[in-house]
Amino acid sequence: MNSAYEIPNLRFSLPAGEDIARRRFISVNSSGEGVIATTAGSAIGVSMNQAAYDEVLEIADGIVMVEAGAAITAGADVEVGANGKAVAKTTGIGVGVAITGATGAGQLVTVKLMSVSNADGADGADGADAPLVQTFVYTAADLDAGADLADTPIGYVAADGEIISVAIISTGSAVGIDADNTSAFVLKVGTTSKATVTFDDANAFPAAGVAEAGTLAEDATVAAGDVLLLNVTNGANANLPVFMVQVVIALD
Repeated sequence: MNSAYEIPNLRFSLPAGEDIARRRFISVNSSGEGVIATTAGSAIGVSMNQAAYDEVLEIADGIVMVEAGAAITAGADVEVGANGKAVAKTTGIGVGVAITGATGAGQLVTVKLMSVSNADGADGADGADAPLVQTFVYTAADLDAGADLADTPIGYVAADGEIISVAIISTGSAVGIDADNTSAFVLKVGTTSKATVTFDDANAFPAAGVAEAGTLAEDATVAAGDVLLLNVTNGANANLPVFMVQVVIALD
């Protein structure tokens, strides 16, 4: 009998950087997109839905269910196997501990995500090496043609860290955006830009339910106490639907 269960802790989303199946270990690429974690590498969580490239990928940590790539014994340390599946830890980075077992590939196994150890075997079972992240999700009102947002506070940074992803998630259809009527997004701390994305005739605003990643600044670091400010500058005919801005920060 499959006794797997899950208790997600932090749950967040990223644009998918490739086609991703449900119940796979996920990492983040250099564009701030969620991708299948590399074999024996680190993971930020597990995919909660199936997502095609550029669709919204839901990710969770905590106690999660992952598809097994081989037999796993309950209580065993777990690492990332091929195609983001869970396998018993050998020489890779330990990403968690199996709460339930699997007799073979294709079954679901419950894993408590945590940093078990580094690839070189350095102890981390007490969770001291586990990554900490802070996620902000800001929902903007429907912006009429030409309406802007200026230095709108969307979050308070809890500790020193670095922004690892910014995504614009649409809930509807934009109209009037073209070469002469752009929609420019800038995420700032004070007067310093941390991420940008501009929608125009060459880069369409995402359709409903689709996310687009912003481009991070070369220096995307933030400090404890920083307030993130969102700026949206629209051309006279650029009319945006309700949208969300998601920011994920890896804390030091």
